[in-house]
Amino acid sequence: MPGDPCSTPGLVKVLGSGTIECLNGSWAPSMKQPGGAAASPTGPAASTATAAEIFASVGPVLTQDTFASTAKQVADPSAVRLPDGRVRIFAWVNPTGLRTATSTDQTGTTFVADATNPLPTMAGQPRVVRVDATSVRLFTVAGGNINAAISHDNGITFADEGPVITTAQAGFEPGTLSLVKQGRQYRAYFSNLEKPGERAARVMKTATSTDMLHWTVGPTLSMSGSHPFALIDAKGRIALYYAADRGTSYGVFVSTSKNGTSFSKEKLVMAGAGDPDIISAGKNKWLMYYGTEVSPAMGFGVMAAKSIGNAIP
Repeated sequence: MPGDPCSTPGLVKVLGSGTIECLNGSWAPSMKQPGGAAASPTGPAASTATAAEIFASVGPVLTQDTFASTAKQVADPSAVRLPDGRVRIFAWVNPTGLRTATSTDQTGTTFVADATNPLPTMAGQPRVVRVDATSVRLFTVAGGNINAAISHDNGITFADEGPVITTAQAGFEPGTLSLVKQGRQYRAYFSNLEKPGERAARVMKTATSTDMLHWTVGPTLSMSGSHPFALIDAKGRIALYYAADRGTSYGVFVSTSKNGTSFSKEKLVMAGAGDPDIISAGKNKWLMYYGTEVSPAMGFGVMAAKSIGNAIP
């Protein structure tokens, strides 16, 4: 997976619905196809999903320069609003592991790296969730499990809470989860974890919990995808954003559901993107962070996009 060591510079391998490239001794997400050709950043006609005008990109917000890295890989963003309105993003940075950066203002588009690392051990695919005014819970992937940690200082320090969904529970090695409050319970979504060189079917499942820590794994969703992120509106409609490969079109897609398990009306949201994470930017306004290649010189980084339409279409 991204971050693992490699020995052949420039080698490109298939990883789930995308590719990874050997850069500076480590595997990194790539926009290239095996053989070296660059993938098209736009959605081709082979996809049956229509394009949705929901988000418009505003440019990069996290790159290797943010964290004084030269490995060309910042991935898996997850954001939370702080009490003063600024945004804190958790991301995986090669080669140091999990890092955070905090925005300079409430717009959430300019960030400065924080001085400390949130977790003492290597973990991937962070997903942060607000618990109360000062507490956040962080879900990460390590050791074949989705693990949780709790912070009572808005994400500066964390106490480990252990595994919450294991490979045995999921039926496959899971990637991180995203959750929404649905009635009196939480509903989460997660996919199988991508691995280098593995062209595996992308599978997404749902799970329910009353405390975010003990989960009952539910059905497999009808559409394929990875790294899902969920939003819910006041009427209980859920929009699920996820990275997917549809024919020759790769990017972030969205599908909607009235009950949380049956989804339909898939639309392409952002071509060439992955790892979506969305936060509120005001009434009926949203900010999406996502991963993509920023430039050949900068490599893989995190971009931001502002909503121009309904985020729960």
